[in-house]
Amino acid sequence: MALLEHVPPARIAVVVHHHIPTFHTEHCVYAHLLSQGRDFRTCGRPCDQHEIALGDHLGLVHPVVVDVGCRNTVFNAQAQSAATLVPRLLERGVRRFRVEFVRETRDEAARVLGVYGDLLAARISPTEAVRRVGVHEQFGVTRGTMKVLR
Repeated sequence: MALLEHVPPARIAVVVHHHIPTFHTEHCVYAHLLSQGRDFRTCGRPCDQHEIALGDHLGLVHPVVVDVGCRNTVFNAQAQSAATLVPRLLERGVRRFRVEFVRETRDEAARVLGVYGDLLAARISPTEAVRRVGVHEQFGVTRGTMKVLR
């Protein structure tokens, strides 16, 4: 909101839905698990034919995505949403919003885009949007699991 005090809202695009990249590495999980090769020169590019995800102790599945430099990024299984900010952003003149996907199907993406379309048109509340999309209602920099011990 502070940025909007100094920049015309027409120049702002706000990401309202995305999977947080939680881990990035130059070690290729695909080459390690699906190949006898050691790096991009000898792995045979299993990432072109397979998708890998990491499961956690809660049963969540975190997608591992390879970029053009053969680096891996692990994305959080559950997307985060800034839906609660949308009404204030609209009041301030913001009209460009982004929704970012990792591995959603066409049907999942259409459903999510429909929900945010309803939110932007004020047909549903931010709370209802979060409920329908099934995301974390968390945005910005957070404390995470870190806490100060005294």
